Amino acid sequence: MMLAIGEHPDCPEEIQRVSLCEALDRILNKGAVVSGELTIAVANVDLLYLSLQLVITSVETAKREMLYVRH
Repeated sequence: MMLAIGEHPDCPEEIQRVSLCEALDRILNKGAVVSGELTIAVANVDLLYLSLQLVITSVETAKREMLYVRH
């Protein structure tokens, strides 16, 4: 299984194809942020708005980066 990873998804020439194992290794070593927005509405009336940011990384990377931020 191959995945497309790149800084600029709109520029296909900058997208790299990597295996699932390589992608998982990069995410665990460097981390990834997934963000999104969700609005729940009833009858065109917005009732709830959520802005979500999810950080995915390994515990070791998170600890290392937290130490770097604190100093």
